[in-house]
Amino acid sequence: MRHQRQQRKRYTVLYRGKKSGQEDEMLKKLVNCGPLAVTVDAVSWQDYLGGIIQYHCSSGKANHAVLITGFDRTGSIPYWIVRNSWGHTWGIDGYAHIKIGSNVCGIADTVSSVFV
Repeated sequence: MRHQRQQRKRYTVLYRGKKSGQEDEMLKKLVNCGPLAVTVDAVSWQDYLGGIIQYHCSSGKANHAVLITGFDRTGSIPYWIVRNSWGHTWGIDGYAHIKIGSNVCGIADTVSSVFV
């Protein structure tokens, strides 16, 4: 019987670190690599019902992780499409829209993506 060594898939985690204002780079990573894991200040998100979150959040500290799955720049206010873990009854069927370009809620402070 002949055994062949299995090749293992390699995964690389690309970590953006604590660099605010990297949202242009984030757009490129999202398009080229897929969803981005980010940490945000979500204290004021408890009552979010829809619309675009455009202003800085209350505590100023990251306290929740979410997934950026897309973006929309067709309207007057460009925004990230963010998947939350609080269920489909929260926000817009489990998603939030966060303004692009102002590091709202610290969305650009800690960003991770996976390259396969």
